[in-house]
Amino acid sequence: MSTEFISFLSPPGDAIANYNRTLSSSDQPPDVPSIFKEAMSIREEVFVNEQQVPLENELDADDARSFHWVVYASVSNTQGRSSGDGRKSSETARMPVGTVRLVPPPHPPHPVPGSMHAIDNAEAKEPKTNGEEQNTSMRHGNEPYVKLGRLATLKPYRRLGLGSLLLNAAMNWAASNPHAILPLRSPTTREAAKVDGTISDSEETWNGLILVHAQDSLKKMYAKYGFIIDEDMGTWVEEGIQHVGMWKRVELRTT
Repeated sequence: MSTEFISFLSPPGDAIANYNRTLSSSDQPPDVPSIFKEAMSIREEVFVNEQQVPLENELDADDARSFHWVVYASVSNTQGRSSGDGRKSSETARMPVGTVRLVPPPHPPHPVPGSMHAIDNAEAKEPKTNGEEQNTSMRHGNEPYVKLGRLATLKPYRRLGLGSLLLNAAMNWAASNPHAILPLRSPTTREAAKVDGTISDSEETWNGLILVHAQDSLKKMYAKYGFIIDEDMGTWVEEGIQHVGMWKRVELRTT
């Protein structure tokens, strides 16, 4: 789902294996997908430069398996060749100004209330399955969910609706592609997993449940999109910023 003003990157996997987390996005090797480098350039500006997240923590264990979106602004460049009357001609270029990602299941356990840790999954915690995740009042521990995060827009382009564009693009895509979120297993693989206890019936399909780890200052924004705070998850601190868990369920569109 890419257009002139928004690009989509399916999970890059090994394509970002050579990404050096200690270097900026502009200094990465050429084999790293350009869309991913664009997303990282925005995240570096917002999370690293503005919010003081350590650069080495910005790339995390979930990036390779996540779906990524980048939104662009049209920027005029007047440094082109001169026209016949001596005036500079104007050229328009696309500039990456916003990004978001969607992390499919499974996930590490929810942060412990009152805890302090690195941003998202910078600590590369192991995902938990088969009932090892805790229940909350808004989600049974076995139900698969996607995690929406790393929403960022460059400061000059905020309050222009780009965050809304990104959130809606990600949620609408997920609602229309549930089998990309959680691919169907073959009958043989499914039965074998049930026999050895690595999966239960409730973990078979994604039914539209979305989680955000919302910064405290963004709770009201996410609430406008239908996300509800899960009081059972409490609050915790990521990179010095207080967060809460918020859930939303989208209606799947499979036809």
